Amino acid sequence: MIGGDMMNGVDMKDGRGHERILIFDHEPLILEFLATVLRREGYCVTATACDEKVLDLLSSDGFDLAIADLGLSRWNGQHLVRNIRQMTPDTPIVAMSAYPAKEVIRFAEQHAEVFLTKPFCMVELLAAVRRAMKRRVVPEAGEGHAFVSRERAAVAVGSG
Repeated sequence: MIGGDMMNGVDMKDGRGHERILIFDHEPLILEFLATVLRREGYCVTATACDEKVLDLLSSDGFDLAIADLGLSRWNGQHLVRNIRQMTPDTPIVAMSAYPAKEVIRFAEQHAEVFLTKPFCMVELLAAVRRAMKRRVVPEAGEGHAFVSRERAAVAVGSG
């Protein structure tokens, strides 16, 4: 079961300085699974089921990756992903949905680096995170403020 801190979006750093991941999903069991798996892999995880907190977290903390459920209950997941893109355009997004309709897949191709179809397994999740992290914008060697352009290509990683 998820503790109150995780449900309220409190940072769950592991202290090792690894990449920071923001996860949001309206289903507590999925949220717990994602956070547990990623923490075991050494990522610093902030997880929340409260969609209203996502934008506050993004504006106050820097994240290396966002994992977004496109089927959020009270707030449209697509609207949320668009806001993330506007606020932090260099943050890669792993989008996921249990309803992979054509319009959902098309949206993910345009706005996310990787798309996962629920249900998915741990191996698929970790592969999606690694793919998305590889596509994030990184400073070029020796140039503090110059950035390499990022190619946004969605990779469908689904359970067949």
